[in-house]
Amino acid sequence: MLSNDIRENALFNELDGLISAMGLRVVDAVRNDLPGGCQMIVTVYSSERAVNTDDLAMVYNVVYPRYQLLLGERDLSLEVSSPGLTRSFKDFYEFELFKGKVARVYSSTYSSWIEGVIDNVENSTVSLLEAEIQDTGERFEKLVLSFSEIQKAKLSYRWEEKNGQSN
Repeated sequence: MLSNDIRENALFNELDGLISAMGLRVVDAVRNDLPGGCQMIVTVYSSERAVNTDDLAMVYNVVYPRYQLLLGERDLSLEVSSPGLTRSFKDFYEFELFKGKVARVYSSTYSSWIEGVIDNVENSTVSLLEAEIQDTGERFEKLVLSFSEIQKAKLSYRWEEKNGQSN
């Protein structure tokens, strides 16, 4: 089940403030305190362009020294990555972040995966354009789903569109 609380996470907010100055947004930030050390995993995204290794290195070079100082003598393991082509959503915030991208959403109302382009997020609802219910093949120009009926969601990738082919 998706959560709706990442924007209340202190680590997320601190990192998003740092990283947004680089033209990137934080998708997810996880910190695991371990005996003698700390593991951090930060996922970043840009709506303007594809995130590349230079972006990931830039984020690493800003975040690592800051948290290494904060941790003192404890070891820090930091992983910085992009969300990937088929990222599974953890928080409803990601619908806002990935507006304009194709997503697959499992709806309890339709008991099926629904694929469509994320159009709008407001009042605890998500609008999908060119939505198709996977099990029935039924298509909608625009389909509005409430957060309460969304069980799972992930980014989807339409290979045919990227290769210039059509169905």
